[in-house]
Amino acid sequence: MSASMKLIAAPAIGGGTVPETVESARAEACGARNRRRLGACGLACVAWFLLTGSAAAQDYAIFWFTIDGGGGAGTGDVYELSGTIGQADAGPAIAMTGGDFELSGGFWSGAVSPPDEGCTGDEKVKKARCRDRNGENQLKVSLVGGRPGDTFTVTLSSDGDTKDGAINARGKGKTKFNNRPPGDAGTATAEWGCGAVEEKAYACP
Repeated sequence: MSASMKLIAAPAIGGGTVPETVESARAEACGARNRRRLGACGLACVAWFLLTGSAAAQDYAIFWFTIDGGGGAGTGDVYELSGTIGQADAGPAIAMTGGDFELSGGFWSGAVSPPDEGCTGDEKVKKARCRDRNGENQLKVSLVGGRPGDTFTVTLSSDGDTKDGAINARGKGKTKFNNRPPGDAGTATAEWGCGAVEEKAYACP
């Protein structure tokens, strides 16, 4: 009996017929395997496109940094000083661009000052008091409610004398006017760097 002999067609379970030859049975089985492989390949392609699509939508960033031999930040009152030692790329900034991206190198390239945070809205002249100190009048002007690190200028209306200063970490500032003439009186007007203006009357003995 030959292995390739023709088989008798008979009803199959669930409908259809049994393949007529062994070769056709093998071909059908191979076709089924190929369809399963194509289905798996299709799913893999869809997953790949989804992953690459989400990756393309991401935002890329290289944060500012330095490559150097040391350094750091030093602080005191309302001041801060930052520096580096032995930065290898210390020349002028040269930008490298490609598409929507730009990379700049150089000595502290990209370093910027902190943004101006504006006024707090609570800036006030707390007091402007003139008293006798060891035979001479001394006028003290105290400010409150300022932004730490902001600057201020106090101007006296009587003679236009001015004093400058900086707001400390507690939002306060103060200045002194020495040797004010007897009977001196007027207003002490404070102007903060952020633009706030406040005044207070004073009178010396």
